[in-house]
Amino acid sequence: MKKLIVSALLFCGVFSFAQSTPLMINNYSKLRLEGRLMACSKTNGYPVAFAAPNPPYGTYTVPPLTTDVEYITLNTSGLSSLPILKWYVTTAGGSTAYNYNDPAMAGISSSVEWAMYHFVTKDDQGNGADTFIIGNPIVSNMAGFSANLYQLGTTAEAEWFSISGIIYLQVYDYP
Repeated sequence: MKKLIVSALLFCGVFSFAQSTPLMINNYSKLRLEGRLMACSKTNGYPVAFAAPNPPYGTYTVPPLTTDVEYITLNTSGLSSLPILKWYVTTAGGSTAYNYNDPAMAGISSSVEWAMYHFVTKDDQGNGADTFIIGNPIVSNMAGFSANLYQLGTTAEAEWFSISGIIYLQVYDYP
């Protein structure tokens, strides 16, 4: 009986300190999204984690018409259909780059929430059109950023919302 109670407490403890909300990205547009995906602490801003560029791009990029990109946590992000293999993490003590599967990322993942994606939409020629700062205004503000739940540009519109414990970032062509 003691083993059962201890096991149940450990199970609950692991999940109570895990990054609480998966992120699902759906780019329904014909545009490439290039920018900075960020997670940070909900309470004081630190740590702040930015996604490193995903190959073959020079910045974190979501290709056109790419949907169902799910990130459960930072430390499992390399297993996604659009993998994030490295995170740039800033703490009060400085900045460090970590591979997604570095043991330190488990602790970092447990203390952050998805905050925002600051991106530019680009056509197939690489021409930039609209700039978006989409995310959770409360969480992103903890790290000194101002994000919007919805933005309308000249070529696209973007929204950030939560349903059934999953955060969605969705981008559509406009008009």
